[in-house]
Amino acid sequence: MVAIILAVVLNLGVVLAGLRLYAYPDTDAPAPTDAVFVIGPPTPTRIAIAQQMVDAGLTSNVIISVPGPGSDSPEFEATALAICSQPQTFTVYCVTPSPFTTQGEARSLQSLAASHGWTSATVITFTPHILRARIIMSRCFTGDLRMVADRAPLGAARWIYEAVYQTSAFVKVLAEPAC
Repeated sequence: MVAIILAVVLNLGVVLAGLRLYAYPDTDAPAPTDAVFVIGPPTPTRIAIAQQMVDAGLTSNVIISVPGPGSDSPEFEATALAICSQPQTFTVYCVTPSPFTTQGEARSLQSLAASHGWTSATVITFTPHILRARIIMSRCFTGDLRMVADRAPLGAARWIYEAVYQTSAFVKVLAEPAC
């Protein structure tokens, strides 16, 4: 009986920790920053959040992480190419990080910030990725970093996948502490 209670308590603890880390991570409200970075994939909802920030006068620089040619997400590649190839009322920087990972994106942010003198940035990603992205980005970008969540709905199967994936990906974060 004690083993069953212990197992239930342990499982409940894992579920509650997962909810806190992935479903309800600490996020920031949009605020004025030197640049807004839509990290991969550049979904329509993430692009819309960046556009809303521009429209609100919070930034005039938008960075889009563009998947490379032949990526496994051509629909996101098309979304990014639309904003990257059409004239905008703001400055757009379209980058294909190498590697096309959060760490590659963090290095791209660091490089752009250094070359443009930016001291603040907002990163837009989806909710389960916020915590891990914040850790990786803050290793490379030492300025004021804000994280805004794309709260597009995810189905139950996707939430389970993300909990497993993001937890596994933390192993890499721990193994590679540098930018």
